[in-house]
Amino acid sequence: MSKDLLIEQLKKLSGHTFVELTTRGNTAISCALSVVVSSGGFGKKALIPAEGGWLTYKTIPKKLGLEVVEVRCKDAVLDLNELERLLATKEFGALLYQNPGGYFAKQPMREIYELCSKYNCIVVLDVSGAIGTELCSGEFADIIVCSFGTWKLVEAKGGGFVSTANKKLFEMMCERGIEKLEDSSQIEVIYTELGKLAGRVEMLLGFRQKVVDDLLDLKLDVVHADAPIGFVVVVRFNSQYEKDKIVDYCTAFGWEWTECPRYIRLNSPAISIELKRKE
Repeated sequence: MSKDLLIEQLKKLSGHTFVELTTRGNTAISCALSVVVSSGGFGKKALIPAEGGWLTYKTIPKKLGLEVVEVRCKDAVLDLNELERLLATKEFGALLYQNPGGYFAKQPMREIYELCSKYNCIVVLDVSGAIGTELCSGEFADIIVCSFGTWKLVEAKGGGFVSTANKKLFEMMCERGIEKLEDSSQIEVIYTELGKLAGRVEMLLGFRQKVVDDLLDLKLDVVHADAPIGFVVVVRFNSQYEKDKIVDYCTAFGWEWTECPRYIRLNSPAISIELKRKE
């Protein structure tokens, strides 16, 4: 199986013309943000979500010399009014965010992209939790990044990709240096797991609907219960009784869970049921 064949599949999934495999999702993020550092046409600060992001959103921009500012969110969805207020300062070169936020919160992609375009801010969209779904849309991203690591939708235990429809941006990333994935055995694993993507997405969304329905029957507060796509289920609790009720449910049905506040999910007391960890 050739690397070129895999890249052609990723072009179709991303909707982007230019795609390169990277050693990790994190190196894809570094590559994407490097265009802000290398160009005089963009602000030298980066925006990230205040919750529902990924851990390295806070560290990678700083390593590149970019100041990081968090955009206020409502249950991991970017606040558009706050976003525009920050963009209007014209200090920001990039917005890095993921859809769905925290793997459970559908973002207003079109509105986000239109605002950022208005203020000359590059949109870097992380689709690690969206690839293979309608939320993976290159139409509303200048650059897409994705990880194929553990507990991702394409769970190849390593590798990632970066993509764009903009030839100039791609050339800028190449000039800064893309940490390319050349390991043929890892490329083969990614190709194999990508072939399972549609079935995996269908399975996980089926799990999600069942879990959400069960928790609503238990009169629990499921955050974004009506979201069409999500690969974790976040349940807010207001007492020890409610927390125990959620944990007991997870134990009874064999679901792994993590507790919030947690930046990559929600910054308030909740349990995140980690559906995407299911083999």
